[in-house]
Amino acid sequence: MRRMNGLDRMFLFVESEKIPMDLIGIFLLDPSTAPDGVHDFQRVRAELAARITRVPLFTSRPVFAPFAAGHESWLTVGDFDIDHHLKHVGVPAPRDFGALCELVSTLVNKPLDRDRPLWHAYYVDGFADGSAALLLRLHHASIDGVGGMQMMTELFDTEPLPASAIPAPTPVPGERVPLPGELLARSMPDQVVNGIRFLRHAIPLAVPVFRGLASRLLSGEQSTTEPPSEAGPDDGATPRSLFNRPTETGKRAVSATSVSMTDVRTITERFGVTVNDVVLSVTNAAVVDYLRARDELPDEPLRVTGPVNIREESATAADGNHFTFMLTAIPDIADPVERLRTVAARTAKARPERTARAGDPTVRKPTNAVLENVMGLVDSLPGATWFALRDLVTSPVFNAVPPVVNYIVSNIPGPKGKLYLAGAEITHIHGRTMVGGGVGLFVFCVSHADTLDFGITTLAELVPDPAEIADGIGHHFEVLLAEARKRKQAATDRAGRAGKGRSGR
Repeated sequence: MRRMNGLDRMFLFVESEKIPMDLIGIFLLDPSTAPDGVHDFQRVRAELAARITRVPLFTSRPVFAPFAAGHESWLTVGDFDIDHHLKHVGVPAPRDFGALCELVSTLVNKPLDRDRPLWHAYYVDGFADGSAALLLRLHHASIDGVGGMQMMTELFDTEPLPASAIPAPTPVPGERVPLPGELLARSMPDQVVNGIRFLRHAIPLAVPVFRGLASRLLSGEQSTTEPPSEAGPDDGATPRSLFNRPTETGKRAVSATSVSMTDVRTITERFGVTVNDVVLSVTNAAVVDYLRARDELPDEPLRVTGPVNIREESATAADGNHFTFMLTAIPDIADPVERLRTVAARTAKARPERTARAGDPTVRKPTNAVLENVMGLVDSLPGATWFALRDLVTSPVFNAVPPVVNYIVSNIPGPKGKLYLAGAEITHIHGRTMVGGGVGLFVFCVSHADTLDFGITTLAELVPDPAEIADGIGHHFEVLLAEARKRKQAATDRAGRAGKGRSGR
């Protein structure tokens, strides 16, 4: 069995009907690229059956000690049957992408069965334009964004292969299910180790808080609401927004949009920023427009967070969760270039530094001591604590707690080349993500080949029309692209005039 880490455990323990912890990858397919003209449900089933055993999450289910005592693990299932997990459905009228988004919102409304591997897949066909889709539903406990990209390299091809190229399935040896008493005995050392780890991370967090309170009480020089004089541009409380309100259900709404990576690079090269800076800038502009149109825009800057990869080189492909968070306040700035440069400056300040590691120079570690201790607490908290936090988050009391963030943006670099499933090209990759627990908007971005796809997930009670945000992202991207092209052309014209001046001398 493979032990879970703290984030894996958290996603399982805090899940409820109001806070579902599942994700759906939405893969749009172009069957016309199949070299032998064969692309249907039976071929997709055969290919997935042959490939999913390469990725442990598809054949592993969670195992818990009694009383949430600890030692939560992933157990390999020996009698795996793909027909328990893969279904064939048709897209409803009007048989377009909007209908698919509605299907994604309504298809699944129950938690995944924890007695089986935590996933389901749906092959969707019947689109008016002849396309198809694969919906892959996973539990966040078993995978994170970077792991999802690694998973795709195992499930999909890098060229359109004929049906005759389907490999034979690889048998998976199952593991014996431990008795409850065995699991309880194995959990005993966890109680000691996690208690020590809890104190190691909790004390550094608590000491500054109590020291600050004592200083204020003794000196009386500074009120508890007055910010320190050295406060930076990102300091200050997170405003309460439309996205932070409570809801009666966890029902989600979905939309998406896409832009060209060639156009994204035009912007990044012209202004010297990152792809993530562009994503945050255009997304926040669209979100601000959405809130302003409803007279819901707070006076303070919206605060956005996003996961940052800290996956170890030794981490199994597509295995569990290995990330921390970056928190950034983005002010409402009308000028698109000024807004982009402000975002770039703030993300550079907030972004964890790269950590040199043999074979993997891209791994990041949180450099902020507070954040590092928070992540340490996540790893050490017992299951009973997570159950209590789950009940707190879904209770009316939680409404009085100030929000930490307003919404989430995740930007994952995907494969640089094209991908194929059963001969069909994967033209777009969108995500229906988690929302809830005080955060009602999640924007998931993934780049692949020459496409940057945005998937927008909202709590339907708060934002029933996420397509408006998707349209806003497209609009603000085009505005920024036009500005980049204009400045690039102006620079070219200046260089041309300078060259003519030198040649005329």
